[in-house]
Amino acid sequence: MSEWDIMKQRLEETGVYTVADRHLIGAELAAYAAGLDPLFDALDELKRECFVVTAEGDGLTCRENWVRRMNLQDTLAGRREALIKALSVTAVDYTAEGMEKIRDSFQVHGSFWLDVSDLTLTFHCTDSLTVRQQAELEAQMRPLMPVWCRFVLTIENN
Repeated sequence: MSEWDIMKQRLEETGVYTVADRHLIGAELAAYAAGLDPLFDALDELKRECFVVTAEGDGLTCRENWVRRMNLQDTLAGRREALIKALSVTAVDYTAEGMEKIRDSFQVHGSFWLDVSDLTLTFHCTDSLTVRQQAELEAQMRPLMPVWCRFVLTIENN
């Protein structure tokens, strides 16, 4: 419903006005609506971009940058799911289940292995990633890994 329709409806509800296109009040409302429609469309887009579950553009990109996540997903649903998982990682997630939660937040597949002899935590990724994606994944995962161990990323298909 356009702003013209909304203003017309509100004025006619008072019982004082009858609004028609050919009357001066109709022309005045059309002029107001011409300025208000783009403004309210922009506000609707801003509201949509404020929430991960409804964002389609800048709202997702901004949050992906905020949580330093590369986008391996092509779809809006995949990007939204990755962000929701990334934003749900907490300080108490440094257990085996927590590490899987961190992995899932990157939308990659694979398993963790801890070598206690040299305190090395290896994430073996089973997805095909480009060299650039591998570097980005390692750079983004490293700060989330426990500080008491060395982190290594291995890729199966490369």
